[in-house]
Amino acid sequence: MELRSEEKQEKENKGKKIIIIAIVIMIALIIITSVAIVLLQQKENEKTKLQVNGQLTSIPYDFMVTDEETGETYYSVKRMAYLAGYEYYNGEYKKYSEDKTKCYVECENEIAMFQSGSYSITKSNSKEKTNFSDFSIKRPIKTYNESLYLNGDAAQVAFNMQIGYNKNNHTIIMNTLPRLVEIYKNNVKSYGYTDLCEDFATQKAIINNLLVVEKDKKFGVISADSYSSVIGNKYDSIEYIESTGEFIATSDGKSGILSKDGQVKIGLRYDEIGLIDGKNEIYYAKNSDLYGILNGNGKVLVYIQYDEIGIDRDQFPLADVKNDLFLFDNCIPLKKDGKWGLSDKTGNMILDVEYDQLGYVKKTTQVVNENNKQNVIEGTPNSGEKSINNVIVIPSIDGIVIGKNEKYGVVNKIGKIIIPCEFDKIYSITNEGKDEVYIEKDNRSMKLDKYLEENRIDVETDTNNIDNMYQNYITNNTTDDNMPSIDIIDPNEKNFVFVI
Repeated sequence: MELRSEEKQEKENKGKKIIIIAIVIMIALIIITSVAIVLLQQKENEKTKLQVNGQLTSIPYDFMVTDEETGETYYSVKRMAYLAGYEYYNGEYKKYSEDKTKCYVECENEIAMFQSGSYSITKSNSKEKTNFSDFSIKRPIKTYNESLYLNGDAAQVAFNMQIGYNKNNHTIIMNTLPRLVEIYKNNVKSYGYTDLCEDFATQKAIINNLLVVEKDKKFGVISADSYSSVIGNKYDSIEYIESTGEFIATSDGKSGILSKDGQVKIGLRYDEIGLIDGKNEIYYAKNSDLYGILNGNGKVLVYIQYDEIGIDRDQFPLADVKNDLFLFDNCIPLKKDGKWGLSDKTGNMILDVEYDQLGYVKKTTQVVNENNKQNVIEGTPNSGEKSINNVIVIPSIDGIVIGKNEKYGVVNKIGKIIIPCEFDKIYSITNEGKDEVYIEKDNRSMKLDKYLEENRIDVETDTNNIDNMYQNYITNNTTDDNMPSIDIIDPNEKNFVFVI
């Protein structure tokens, strides 16, 4: 009996041990599984996420790259365009090519152009998308896998958005301009303002943390951070100048320039004032239907005495011109008493006001028959059906077409006459997407480049000399640099940072 009792006890002990071991194993498995889940969740949390306009979205495989030289994150222009609501195109704007070293993006209100290796982005600054400004960026645009990429500060400039990074949940946060306008529209009303300015170009002040607001039918500027006043609500209108970060303010029919800090840079004493070039801070001013030129501090560079300023874009629809008022980054067309001349960016007249025309405009002949009258567009000699194009600039030689006494010539961007006014026509013909410039005299035509070569005409322009002269001028005539700066994202600086 004792033997059976011992065997039974031993079996019971073995059973208990097995149960204990099983429990221990189960507990261990539970602990291992829990740790694994925590580790996997932590790994998932550490994975970078993307939030666009308040919504989490998947990150395309080619959206971001890390630059090997700087360790900085670069973003795909093409992917950014999609996220920001822009159309993307390879090649150069208005150039029919698929050059992958260049591209441009377009939305309803704006065009932005990019080129690999460039330290600038070119953007339209008018609703008509005809005039463009260059915006400097701190890092060059780069090519990866035959696509263009740009860093965070450049992306903000290009796509009018704010980009931030939340290091706690590893999330890149992007808010486009329409989203920011929607947010701030509601916020400003709680501070007693009626609304934000409705103008798209002026709304872009939001990217620099400034809001143009309306109250009692008057406009002012407040900080987007504190909602404190920067420019009082006392102006009839305020327009934001993106390339300088300043404002055109108008009251009682007179306009001037206010700085981003609310300081008066150019007093409100002109019927109209507008930007010629943001990089060099040159403005035109208009009083009594006459135009002149001012620098960024209001100093008169060219007296207000001219009837017109700039070229007529409608006459030269195919012209390779970024800015109607500022040709080749140096020449400002001016007209007085029916005659044209050119001022440079320092206000010096580099071409006397004595020319009947800037540019060659093709003529029309009128055919009259019994039933109607029909205008016939001028064609080129021996060109069959081809039509000639109006020409005002010749980019290959930095040339501007001038006319006097119905004869035409070419001047370069520093005012040197390259070709005297002795030709009957200077025009271009578009062949397979490429424009070729011709000159014509006594019904005999020749390609311009052949004429220059045969006559050994030097068309080189000493651009360094121009830049040195301008820098000397700036040093002697200005006191401070008012170009806005853009900081690069630094996730380590604080939990969340907007780049402004």
